[in-house]
Amino acid sequence: MFKIKILEEISRCLEKYVVILLPELKAYYDLYQLLLFHLKEQNSEHFFGLIQYELLYLNYTLKTALTTFIRYKTYLTNAMELPYSNSKLEATNKLIKDIKRNAFGYWNFENFKKHIYITLNITKEKSKFASSHA
Repeated sequence: MFKIKILEEISRCLEKYVVILLPELKAYYDLYQLLLFHLKEQNSEHFFGLIQYELLYLNYTLKTALTTFIRYKTYLTNAMELPYSNSKLEATNKLIKDIKRNAFGYWNFENFKKHIYITLNITKEKSKFASSHA
């Protein structure tokens, strides 16, 4: 906990120092924070309106990045406004690929499957025992 507070304080001090040295960077940082806010609030109109407004005043590199956002506006708008996401699926796929890479190949597929279940904390449903002696 103490370590985190120190890192946060260092981050704040560095931010102030960089802003003093490069005033142009302060404007870009503020723009970034505002875009991040609109993204978190899922307000696509303000997000893209801000990009359109600021596009004229930016340097080439940032202009290129924000032009890419405009090019994919429909997809980004859908991602902001719709409640659907495939992030859990992507995380699971990444985890399985990491297990596969670290395992150096399982000889038995069942053991590989068990490793995935254990890592993902998935319990396999047990079938009910049907007794013939009722």
